[in-house]
Amino acid sequence: MEITVKPLGLPAKYIKVSELTTISELLPRVATEYAVDCDTITLLFKGTPLSDKAKTLQEFSIKHGDRVTVVVKPRHQTPVDFETVLNSYLLKNYDRSAAQAIASKFMQLLIKKLDSLSLDDIDRLAVVLSQQSS
Repeated sequence: MEITVKPLGLPAKYIKVSELTTISELLPRVATEYAVDCDTITLLFKGTPLSDKAKTLQEFSIKHGDRVTVVVKPRHQTPVDFETVLNSYLLKNYDRSAAQAIASKFMQLLIKKLDSLSLDDIDRLAVVLSQQSS
C-alpha cells in the first residue's frame, strides 16, 4: 500500500509500505525522505501521535492513501519569549503598566486564535511563510 507523509510547510511524499510496517520501521524512511534525524520526528495520524513505535500501521488503522503528518522538531532552538519582546516594543510608546496590559491582552487573544487553528490551517500558514522567506 502507499501512504502520504507530509510535514508542515513542505511537499507531500508518497511511501510504499505494508500494513505490517511498524512505526519504528517507518520513522527512518520518513527521516531519509526529508533529510532529518529520526529523533527529531513525531508522526501524527488524524491528530494523534503515533508514539508506540512497536505498533504497526494496521494497528493504528492506517490504510492505503491515508495521510500521516510529520512534525519535525528543530534542534537546539533558543526560545524567545514573545510577550517580553512585545512588551519591550510597547514601552517605546506606552508607560510600563499600559504596555504590560496591552501585551497581556494581546497574548490572550493570540493564544485563543492559535488554539482554534486546525493542522490544515497551520500547514497553509507554514507554506505562505516559507514562500515569503524564500
